[in-house]
Amino acid sequence: MIGLRPRRPGVDADGNAAQDRLTGPLHAVDGPAGRAAAEEHTEVQALCGEWVHVVAVQDVPDDTGLCPACQHRD
Repeated sequence: MIGLRPRRPGVDADGNAAQDRLTGPLHAVDGPAGRAAAEEHTEVQALCGEWVHVVAVQDVPDDTGLCPACQHRD
């Protein structure tokens, strides 16, 4: 599963992301934990430790890459 981090006012630039309240890069999320978070609409900790919201693939902008730390996690 994948997730995006919530925007932090004053830290993250405003953009035209698919979901204005979330920002990239994408983060990898453990399947069972991600499904539970998606159902409950809560944040979940990604493999790299970042707190994210699970998102549907179709809601992710095409140019959003995967977090380098999540790429190299087992």
